Amino acid sequence: PLLVGAGMVLFRLVGAEGNYLTEVLPGIVVLGAGLALTVAPLTTTAMTSVGADHAGIASAVNNDVARAGSLVAVAVLPVVAGITGASYLHPLVFSAGFRTAVTVAGLVSAAGGLLSGALIRNPPPAPASEPRTPGTAATYCALEAPPLAAASSGTTRA
Repeated sequence: PLLVGAGMVLFRLVGAEGNYLTEVLPGIVVLGAGLALTVAPLTTTAMTSVGADHAGIASAVNNDVARAGSLVAVAVLPVVAGITGASYLHPLVFSAGFRTAVTVAGLVSAAGGLLSGALIRNPPPAPASEPRTPGTAATYCALEAPPLAAASSGTTRA
């Protein structure tokens, strides 16, 4: 979130007669890096925090929260920045509102990053499981390897 906030604040460089390489691209690169480092771990956390039987609900909640946040930003940010329907007719007023909006968005994102860094703690790792002894039945993942022995006959596979 700190990188996302920095990327948003870099959009303050954008002007009416701007250059893409010097004004837009720096903000896009930093914002994109921040989103890449933020969104994937959040999605993974949401999906792995529930069992497989609730994966659909976890995915729906994850998507709903993201969409709700976007809707709130689109509804609230222009009001906070002073952008009105008439602002679009006056380039200088719109530019000032845009700079205010990206600054507010960047500061809110950075604050979220600082809060999460200060308040979120990972639980301690679970203790290592006991090693299996040969001949005991165990579950396996078919993608990793087939079972070494048939459960019922005790014979090994060739």
